[in-house]
Amino acid sequence: MVLIMNLTYLQSYAAVISQGSFSAAAEYLQVSKGLVSRHVNNLEKQLNAQLLHRTTRVIRMTDAGESLYIEAQKILSLANSAVRNVHDMTKEANGLLRFTAPISIGDRIMQDIIIPYQRLCPKVSLELNFSNQAFDLASGENDIALRAFETLPQLVVAKSVGSVRNVLVASESYLSKYPKILRVQDLKSHNCILNSHQQAWNVWQLKSDVNAQAESVVVSANVATSKYATAKMLAEQGCGIASLPWYAVQESVVQEKLHIVLDEYYLCVHEMAVIHAAQRELPKKMRIFKELLIEWFECHPEYCIT
Repeated sequence: MVLIMNLTYLQSYAAVISQGSFSAAAEYLQVSKGLVSRHVNNLEKQLNAQLLHRTTRVIRMTDAGESLYIEAQKILSLANSAVRNVHDMTKEANGLLRFTAPISIGDRIMQDIIIPYQRLCPKVSLELNFSNQAFDLASGENDIALRAFETLPQLVVAKSVGSVRNVLVASESYLSKYPKILRVQDLKSHNCILNSHQQAWNVWQLKSDVNAQAESVVVSANVATSKYATAKMLAEQGCGIASLPWYAVQESVVQEKLHIVLDEYYLCVHEMAVIHAAQRELPKKMRIFKELLIEWFECHPEYCIT
């Protein structure tokens, strides 16, 4: 025989235990004390088991009642989760979604996900803020961000998509003028375009494989810049070798404006993550956008090393 338990009875029983009395449970559930008592009595009859020892001053669970309460918490949690999921699926996503990302990667990603997102959330307006400036997500300045980070700010949730894969690039005009680069240490004798924003990134840690030990080289230069776009422009003009994210130079490499140096090596400079302010329930418009971002990186492993 299959026993079908009444979920309302179970909810009333769990409320009596969690709130400590029938009166408190009734107030918590916003029903009468008599109704709560009937629910618990009916549950005991249905299960053919005594669940509570009742006195005028205290309510104590029997062994059977304690076992049921443990399972009831799991069942009610699943039920509440199912209700939230269905509600989230059926309620309409609308309003404004503000997304910020570094310029190069933001442009690249939007080529692929803006149309699918608009199809899934046609009533949501998008505001795209592509900049290397760090916005305050906790204050609501932007809803969701894609950012490289070393330490995360407080009150945010981050989902890592991997470590950004940098490659070394230079123009044909530069490479033709200087000795060929065969080993990592050969970079010491070359002019390299440095990063003025993060000095630590100017100690290049090159790896030939995820599990390989990194080879470290301190590079020197006569020019430094804080922007990837400027570093790429300088490299294209033959000013030196630049360490840049693959997403920032892929098009230039395909067009042969730049060539990869030591193509068997790459640099993992920093971790990239999808970030948003911590909140109890993520709005549907944000949840779908976040899922599309994470899926995009899973489909493009050449940009980040996981």
